[in-house]
Amino acid sequence: MKSFVPRVLFVLLVLVAGWFGVSRLDFDVDPLSLLPQELPGLEGTRLLREQKRDLLLVAVQAEDPELVGVVADALAEHLAAKPELCAKVRSQSLLQSDPAIIAEVVAYLWLNAPPQEVARLEAALAPASLPALLAKAKESAGASLDLQSATLSGYDPLGLARGALQLLGGGGDVSGMMGDEFSSADGTLRLLFVTPPGEALADYRAANAWLTRIKQEVREKWLPAQGELPGVKIGFTGDPAFQAEIATGMESDMRQGIGVVTFIVGFLFWLLHRSVKPLFWLLLAILCANLLTLGTAGAVYGSLNVMSMGFAAIMTGLIEDFGVIGLHFAREHPGEGYSRIWRRALPGVMWSAVSIAAVFGMLGLSQLPGIAQLGVLSALGVVIGAAVMLFGFLPLGMKSGTLQEHHGATRVALRMQGVMGWLVAVALIAATVLLSVRGFPRMDFGSAVLRPEKSEAFDVFEDIEKRMLDASMGTEPGRNVPLIFAAQDAASLRESMTRTGKALQSDEVETSVLPLALIPDGPAQKANHHTLQVLGSRQAELRQAVDSAGFTEVAFTLTDKVLAQWREWNSTKITAVGPVWPTPVMLENLGGIVSKHEEHGWMALGTVRLAPGRTLENAAVLHEVEKIPGAHPAGWAFLRTSLEPLLKKEILRVCVPTAVIALVLFFLVFHGWRERVFAFLTLAASGWILLGGMTAANLTWNLMSVGAVPLCLGLGLDFTIHVLHALREPDATRERVASLGRSLAYCGLSTGLAFGALAAGSNRGLITLGMTAMTGVLAVLVTAAFALPWVWFRRKEGK
Repeated sequence: MKSFVPRVLFVLLVLVAGWFGVSRLDFDVDPLSLLPQELPGLEGTRLLREQKRDLLLVAVQAEDPELVGVVADALAEHLAAKPELCAKVRSQSLLQSDPAIIAEVVAYLWLNAPPQEVARLEAALAPASLPALLAKAKESAGASLDLQSATLSGYDPLGLARGALQLLGGGGDVSGMMGDEFSSADGTLRLLFVTPPGEALADYRAANAWLTRIKQEVREKWLPAQGELPGVKIGFTGDPAFQAEIATGMESDMRQGIGVVTFIVGFLFWLLHRSVKPLFWLLLAILCANLLTLGTAGAVYGSLNVMSMGFAAIMTGLIEDFGVIGLHFAREHPGEGYSRIWRRALPGVMWSAVSIAAVFGMLGLSQLPGIAQLGVLSALGVVIGAAVMLFGFLPLGMKSGTLQEHHGATRVALRMQGVMGWLVAVALIAATVLLSVRGFPRMDFGSAVLRPEKSEAFDVFEDIEKRMLDASMGTEPGRNVPLIFAAQDAASLRESMTRTGKALQSDEVETSVLPLALIPDGPAQKANHHTLQVLGSRQAELRQAVDSAGFTEVAFTLTDKVLAQWREWNSTKITAVGPVWPTPVMLENLGGIVSKHEEHGWMALGTVRLAPGRTLENAAVLHEVEKIPGAHPAGWAFLRTSLEPLLKKEILRVCVPTAVIALVLFFLVFHGWRERVFAFLTLAASGWILLGGMTAANLTWNLMSVGAVPLCLGLGLDFTIHVLHALREPDATRERVASLGRSLAYCGLSTGLAFGALAAGSNRGLITLGMTAMTGVLAVLVTAAFALPWVWFRRKEGK
């Protein structure tokens, strides 16, 4: 009864901690959450994503532009008729939308314009100036080779729309901002912007379910019903698609990984001990340690990001080692009870756990939230796991029957020491040659590492970016930088954009477009409203002048609606209500140039094109803009330029304290210069082989693969401590150390192969993490468990 109550309480504690920790798991992958919040460019990139975060982009492609237009319009009409599937569908640019919407935009831009510009408009529309203005407009419409310019001239004889576009660009080139965001230049690609209904994006599972339904509706129901459509392809991208693909892919990979890890651990344990019952207790102990750590971490952090979830795999490899080492001592001393065995195992396990926890704990100093959380969770897990293995698993494992050793296994292990010793020597030479010829593994800290290996959303987006974004700006990639502005009120937003405009008057900038004209200017609106109302009252006079100049009957339609809008705005409305903001319909049709968000307030999107010869790396003006309150250069390209300096600081911030801790531990854990030199050479050789293996396999250091570094260092310390502790014993023999090597081989192989199983997954980040960790763990295993004792005994014997 006395032992029953503590066991029940322990089980309840594990269950509660596990439930609490699992409820904090977060598979909604946001690569920006893995970066420090103060990183230059991060806030702008996050705000840029917020502008169209909930929009699904449906891409219609074919070689025939006319067919693309017909299919896109029909699909937009079909989806718009499915409110349970699509809350809203946009398929046309501003210039193709309802004339009333265009007129509202034009009228607003003139109302908000600098008073001197409105004065020039008034002079241009004076009765004496009208004939010359109309003659010039008619000549421009007939001579222009640009379809958009000709259309504007033909339907805008008085130049109201053209003048409004110039106001919007602030004198800059607005083609990139006001171009057709729904169609490529050659017409072979059309986009539909779909807004999901209600709670469709509540979490990644809901997003995946909604994306699946809309794909089925389009590809399995609507598309077959349209008959033969040669060469038509329909793809899906945008934030909902990214969220669904990345998160569900990672979840699936981790679920599959659990099965693979369980099989590998079980099979190797049976090969080592030829007993199944201790294996059950080992897996149960690993589960308990993981759940207890999850619960502790959930209480500390509140939520666990996807990178920090790698702690479970790290713990599996480390804490199973503590349990297997305990069983190794029980097998070597079959006549001793549990109290004697755990005392034999305690020194090695204790120093190993303390050393590894200290190394992982230093990662908590990292500015990268994912790495910091990974380090703290792993440190907690190692300490908790060591306690669970020594005081929970070991007594149960020892009561599970006689632990057998495979006949001849020790002789095989002895032969393996020599083979592995020479293998390490060959691997070191090969790594040196590879690193000398091909260089060290490169760094890649972009967001693409979190994408699935096969991803429709990413493939479609990259195609759109290639065919539309840089082409629309008319320049090579890399010189165009988005600028995002955010403020809670119009005055602050205008101040931020005005200061940015002055900062961009630099020889580093070729041109820039800031939508300052869309941000309400109260004094300008008050000064302009009377002049515009007077112009609006001249509707009949202006119509007669346009007709007399020989324009078509519909040529005055847009102008007529603009004049009517000016008449609607009166001084009482402007002065009583405050500055007039663009209406929601207007903002929607402007494609997100200006938008309203509950959290960030008003947001505006501009662009800057760097001068030829300037790049993101050497354009100091962007960092000057970053210092302006409310102004943010954005995009992963700009963000990446800030990551390299950050990583250099990380080396000092994390690696220096880690090296100091490791140095202290070297003096505390290892006895004498001989042990310390052997330990250092073991870790250095393992690291060098890892670098060579990464270069050979074209692996990179990225936001996921860096998690393999503390794992390999932790296992390297763990294995080295156990081996040197065994070699230190007075009765140490080749056979006993070889037997220990077999136990460590079980831990290293199970951990390394489990990580290697991730390489069969669907996510690039997990694939690179798996391959890097497997290479490092196997290098550590071969070097510490086999090559180290082989060299030790050869030197001892004078060979």
